[in-house]
Amino acid sequence: MARLPMSDLRPPRRRTLAGGSPEAERADSELLRRMQVGDESALEVLYGRYGGLIFTLALRIVGDPELAREVLQDTFLRCWDGRDAYDSARGRVPGWLMGIARNRAIDLLRSRPHQARLREREPLVGLASEPVQPDAADSIMLRRAVVSALRGLPIAQRQAIELAYYGGHTQVEIARELGEPLGTIKSRTRQAMELLRDVLWPLIEPRREA
Repeated sequence: MARLPMSDLRPPRRRTLAGGSPEAERADSELLRRMQVGDESALEVLYGRYGGLIFTLALRIVGDPELAREVLQDTFLRCWDGRDAYDSARGRVPGWLMGIARNRAIDLLRSRPHQARLREREPLVGLASEPVQPDAADSIMLRRAVVSALRGLPIAQRQAIELAYYGGHTQVEIARELGEPLGTIKSRTRQAMELLRDVLWPLIEPRREA
């Protein structure tokens, strides 16, 4: 099994996107080629390049740094295990990694151990030293609704939203990363936001009125 450079589970600092340039794509493809022949050092380089982005994505979904680090580690382990399945014709390496992380984060939120951890964190009724936050459950439900709504978007729109919201990148950076015209990215983002608004507004409006 590959040895990841994260024994302390601290994510690397998020690095500036390489811009989706042909040179960056070739560099990523070369890293995957080296991984496919068993070069573990290539995985370390890939982790250093995209670990910060994946951690930010995971943190936005699961809402907990400890769980986000778990997703981060598992994403790159799964990347290593599935290195032979990567197909550059189906998308760039960052998008592939984000897909792995998103699926792992969703699986984690649905898992029984995670549900048990949530219950353990809830203060016992009558014994809590602080008032129970009445909207904690609603916040969790809303987060899950957002994740579900994102999954319902077309892939191109979802990538644009994830890179903007989860990765914190500008539309110019997203256009460079995905190799698309800026106008196309703006259009995809606008369409995605309209779809998300239609789906999530019934959940958000009651909270605004409360």
